[in-house]
Amino acid sequence: MFKLQTDRFSWLSDEDSRQLRETNDKLIRYNEDLDSIRDRAAVAQEQLSGKLSEQLNSRMYVLSLAAAIFLPLSFLTGLLGINVGGIPGAEDESAFWFFLLILAAAVIIQIIIFKNKKWL
Repeated sequence: MFKLQTDRFSWLSDEDSRQLRETNDKLIRYNEDLDSIRDRAAVAQEQLSGKLSEQLNSRMYVLSLAAAIFLPLSFLTGLLGINVGGIPGAEDESAFWFFLLILAAAVIIQIIIFKNKKWL
């Protein structure tokens, strides 16, 4: 296209040369517009990716806290839920309520520790 603009050809009139220059200028502007749009799309994609990453991090944080609270409780209930003889308090009716009290105390202590460490 540049060669057609700069070189003089006998079969190319002045009007045709002017139209070629105008067309070339339009193509250059369109190309610049496309580059600008591509850059804006890349910025928008980066912002969206950052926002999604923040959401994922906050959800993973909540799941980690829930797991940290319920993991010790699951361990204790699993340990006392095995079917073997000699489990402390198996014969006592108040042992269940005492165990629930211990579990509630464990949750409260964990929440206090998490708040002191500013995790909650």
